[in-house]
Amino acid sequence: MVKRSQLAPIFSGALLCFLLILLTACSSLPGSSGGNSIPTPGVGGSNKSTPSSGNNNPGQTVPMPQTQTDCPATNTARAAVMRPLALGSHQNLVYIYNEVPQNTSTAYGHLRRYDATNGQKTDVATSGIQILRAQVSSDGQWVLFLSMPDPRGGLNVVMLQLVRMDGQGLQTLMCLPYSGPGGGPLDKPAISFQWSVDEKSILLSYDAMDHTTYKATSRITVLNVSTGALKAIFLDQGDDLYTYSLVTWLDNTHAYIIKQGIEGPTPPATVFLMNTATATVANPGLVNILTTVTRFSNYSLDSSYDGKQLYSSYCLQAASPFNTNIQVGPAMGGTRHTIFQEQPADCVQVLRAIKPNTLLLLVVVSNATTSSTQIWTMSLPGGSMQVLTPLTSSLPEVSNQSYALNETSQFPWSNGSRDGSTYALQEIDASAQTQSIVIASLNGGKPTTIATTNPGSSSVSLAGWTTM
Repeated sequence: MVKRSQLAPIFSGALLCFLLILLTACSSLPGSSGGNSIPTPGVGGSNKSTPSSGNNNPGQTVPMPQTQTDCPATNTARAAVMRPLALGSHQNLVYIYNEVPQNTSTAYGHLRRYDATNGQKTDVATSGIQILRAQVSSDGQWVLFLSMPDPRGGLNVVMLQLVRMDGQGLQTLMCLPYSGPGGGPLDKPAISFQWSVDEKSILLSYDAMDHTTYKATSRITVLNVSTGALKAIFLDQGDDLYTYSLVTWLDNTHAYIIKQGIEGPTPPATVFLMNTATATVANPGLVNILTTVTRFSNYSLDSSYDGKQLYSSYCLQAASPFNTNIQVGPAMGGTRHTIFQEQPADCVQVLRAIKPNTLLLLVVVSNATTSSTQIWTMSLPGGSMQVLTPLTSSLPEVSNQSYALNETSQFPWSNGSRDGSTYALQEIDASAQTQSIVIASLNGGKPTTIATTNPGSSSVSLAGWTTM
């Protein structure tokens, strides 16, 4: 299944409405609240190239100079200020905790780190009333994220921010409008980004829907991290059928883009490969990799650990009974073939390449009386399946729990620890109105809850793993 975050605007409708009502209730601003060896940074993931050595000096920490958190000029960005951080040996999970205290007019966005060795939690940064789409860098030293400032402060923008893993150097690289150009009939835009493994480029995707004409505008831009230069490489303006959005990087110059229907019965979705180094608005050079139906279906794709193959899973939910088809083919396009055909009761929702020879799968197993969400692994190439743990098991009509892998980033460290021992999940309990982060062993076993929100509108989501 294409990640939910790729199909919807960056702000949850219910949470956003709650926040806007909450924040307009008061006229004054609130106060702020306060087994294996570690892999070489950058090795692993959909892109297997090693990051720039200029940002990777594991033996020495260099203090951060003063950085800027205000917005640069409109339609510009500033260069990232990056100094190396010496990392430790403890596996640490970074996650977002968006805090909305009950019966107050305040909200805070937090980035937190959980040390899986000693259980200690550390706030890396607190910024705005929401933090969204946080991604951990390939070297594990940085977190890139979107922050929504309190609109009562006069900033109607979304900030692209960067912070070092020790909490130093919080900085704003770019500000994007919170509402579409011209306001009026334009909905709030969907903004997403992907940071390359060499940490030199950030892809920015910006989509807005005009509900007067029912047409979407999709833009893709490359931000040069070291210079702050912006280069537009794709523009699809005024399309009444489709929108384009980012999926993930394949390598430091190629990224997957998906074209999919906006609403209602639409033609199949298409996945393209784009060379970001040569793409221009006039000639984006999109290469058709595969086509699939995404409506009423679970569809997911990820490149292999060495970046040579592209795995995909497809399950049509509307079918009865449904089944899952897992295919593989060359990462840059070519003939694809089926490597696994699942039983009719099993539906793979998300597929991720988490180790050189292992896929991690989020699966729903259903029959006439029960529906169970489970975590599986699949050995490669096309080997056996192993059920790591059942997550839920109940009658479908009374099931209130749902689970998700990282919906922002697909690199192995986005879901699995750097030593390959542990994975993380987001859990949503609709009946309790809570959200949680859980971790569990990739050898199997019951997950452990490491963070849970209070009932209400607070939320948590995954950023990725590092070592500290």
